[in-house]
Amino acid sequence: MKLLVCLFLFLIPSLNYGFKKKELPYSIVISKADLIVDGIVSKVSKNTYEFTIKQFVKGRSATKINVSIWKEWLCDPRIKELKAGQRLILFLERTAYGNFTPINQSTGELYVDNDTFINILLPKDFSNPTVLKKGVSMFLETYTLYGYSQKCYFVRNKSIFEVYRMTTSNSFFKFLVQDVEYYKPIEIHQLFY
Repeated sequence: MKLLVCLFLFLIPSLNYGFKKKELPYSIVISKADLIVDGIVSKVSKNTYEFTIKQFVKGRSATKINVSIWKEWLCDPRIKELKAGQRLILFLERTAYGNFTPINQSTGELYVDNDTFINILLPKDFSNPTVLKKGVSMFLETYTLYGYSQKCYFVRNKSIFEVYRMTTSNSFFKFLVQDVEYYKPIEIHQLFY
């Protein structure tokens, strides 16, 4: 009996239960991304998939790129199986080998089906891809990230009144602004017009 209890106590910490994925806020994911794109999976291999880009939201590259397949685990499973023809919106960073990898695994890989997002765990502000892409563009025009992780700050190049007006036109931009306000963005005052 003692052996069974000891074995049980030994195995409990090794189970993957109780762990939570460290989520990066989308304001940081967007700022950190080298490439934000909308497109279709062309071909799936063992460790990468070929992705055909239909629209660039941030950055530029060839229209066909290779994206690394991230390793799934209990707290970060893939929403749907990767297969040719699947539409995705990707938040990517370039690797040292020249291909791309999604930022923060599932956070940087959004599945789209019938012009809606599949993941039910996403906030309601992820209403549809068109609103998301417009909100990302508005965010990139308004904020710049300096630093990363614990020591980061945002610089806002529009007044808080302009930002408020912009939040009324796009729900995803409003979501991002609420997220970035946690970091107390610094506003650039324009002295010359």
